[in-house]
Amino acid sequence: MSSQSDKNYGAMGHQPHIAVVGAGAMGCYFGGMLINAGHQVTFVDVNPEQIAIINERGVILETDEGRYVMPAKAALAKDIEKSADLVVLFTKTLHTQAAMESIRHLLTSNTVVLSLQNGLGNAERISKFINRDRIVIGTTLVPADLKGPGHVASHGPSSSHVMDASLKHPAWLSDLAKLLNDASLKTDIDPEIMAVIWSKVAFNAALNAICAITGTAPSRLTPSPVFKELARNIVHETILVGEANGVSLNENYIWENVEMAMRDHSNHKPSMLQDIEAARATEIDAINGAIVEAAVSAGLDAPVNRTLAQLVKLTEQVSLNTKE
Repeated sequence: MSSQSDKNYGAMGHQPHIAVVGAGAMGCYFGGMLINAGHQVTFVDVNPEQIAIINERGVILETDEGRYVMPAKAALAKDIEKSADLVVLFTKTLHTQAAMESIRHLLTSNTVVLSLQNGLGNAERISKFINRDRIVIGTTLVPADLKGPGHVASHGPSSSHVMDASLKHPAWLSDLAKLLNDASLKTDIDPEIMAVIWSKVAFNAALNAICAITGTAPSRLTPSPVFKELARNIVHETILVGEANGVSLNENYIWENVEMAMRDHSNHKPSMLQDIEAARATEIDAINGAIVEAAVSAGLDAPVNRTLAQLVKLTEQVSLNTKE
């Protein structure tokens, strides 16, 4: 990785001030890569201890290319005065409302909010705070493990797909994609973004939920035919629900991604499993739970996803009770 000089990014008008909201594994990875490319990045988080550590020692990235330590700035939202040209939102979906409320004073009519969060309904949640025309939604496949505050390990291939939430493809969207690609964050603009998002939801509904319930990474599950059958059933049911909601999906493509993750990222613990282990609330409501809601709205049922969501909720509650 090597730093790059300042560039003009079209509608952003100047070297942008980027606020990365949520300094977890994904936030620190994206923010670290953007810092390495020469961008002005502020990490926004709610954990004072984590903020202090990032400010003191910077962000540490461990990638296939090596280990990098970069000076970084982090703060509570209320302590930031400079408006944001770009907000990269990496909070859990259940925290989106509170996160957007906390940074309301950083938003202008020209601010772009990029959500690569898991699950369904992200644009709808964010549009309560900023015009939908300034929202970019998408997905990312980045295996990122948080080894400590501001310390992330990411190994293996990664990529992101994005599109503006209004599906109009404004000129500035290409500027944003270039900004990310120039920071070695492989990003493609995809007009079929709803199919991409639903495909990622199907992927997460299978791997995240099963790993969270069983308490293990894919490597210990892949030999089991029961695991593969259950994962297949989750993917198939999700596709039926997506199509009932007007989104055409490719089952073979989704299953190939599941198999790729089982093969290339077999030791990576999905975020939902990491949440269970850390006694945190999961994003199950925005993934399997959202699939169930979408099924009901289309006059269908989703018994496999409903059962998985209930089991994760039960596992989550046990984890939270143990913490207490």
